[in-house]
Amino acid sequence: MKLSGAFLENMGKRHSVIVGMTRSGKTFFTKHVLQQLQDQNYHTIFFDPKHDDDYASLGTICNTPLQFYHQLLKKNPAIVYRPSPKKEDRVNELNRITEFLFTMSNKDGFKRIKRVVAIDEIQLMVKKGTNDGVETIWTVGAGIGVVGIAITQRIQLLNETCWSQSENKIIFKTDDRPEYLKTRNLDHYIDKREFFLDTDNKYWFYYTTGNGKWRIREPISTASTSNTISKPTTTKTRKGNPKPISSLKTVEHFGLKRWDI
Repeated sequence: MKLSGAFLENMGKRHSVIVGMTRSGKTFFTKHVLQQLQDQNYHTIFFDPKHDDDYASLGTICNTPLQFYHQLLKKNPAIVYRPSPKKEDRVNELNRITEFLFTMSNKDGFKRIKRVVAIDEIQLMVKKGTNDGVETIWTVGAGIGVVGIAITQRIQLLNETCWSQSENKIIFKTDDRPEYLKTRNLDHYIDKREFFLDTDNKYWFYYTTGNGKWRIREPISTASTSNTISKPTTTKTRKGNPKPISSLKTVEHFGLKRWDI
């Protein structure tokens, strides 16, 4: 299933958070979203503290704020920023490129550019007690066409401003404690944790786009626009005998239809 135009529009216009454990699907999802936004003429910036090669294809790689500024001047629509591995340096670099970004967004010839800034492992970028780049993007960015996407492995690691100011929330499998999830008013996710922990439901996610409604969503696909789940060609019974396709039925699981195999 592909992401709808309305979903992508929300991601391009409003702040978002994407949460999920390693190999839960959030890397593929984030990359897909940014590529789709690029196709819709959004300028994307991916802040990559891990220097992850999975994201290298998202744009021109920059390693210093000056390199980044040069790409802004060229109106490069796709940039990947790889900061210093030192904590203090990478926070300062994020602050610096945020300053460049906001300065350029207020200049003639740049004001109409729609930008999405995705920050991986965002908990590494927040410096308590300071007016840092993360706070700046999530508090005033949307007003000048700069939207943030915060990416992390656990909800508990998220900056409070990011969570409260993000209308789009996408949650993959996570190991946040139920007690903490309740403090985020996510009792409804606790009830569905079994579904997401089930290995048969790998890459499924739980999301809202700010309308108060949360939904379970099957994994996205770039290969098909079909809204149905691919039917297995064959499967086996416990005795090892093939079960014919015609005998497969769908069952309700957390309000969703799945193949009963």
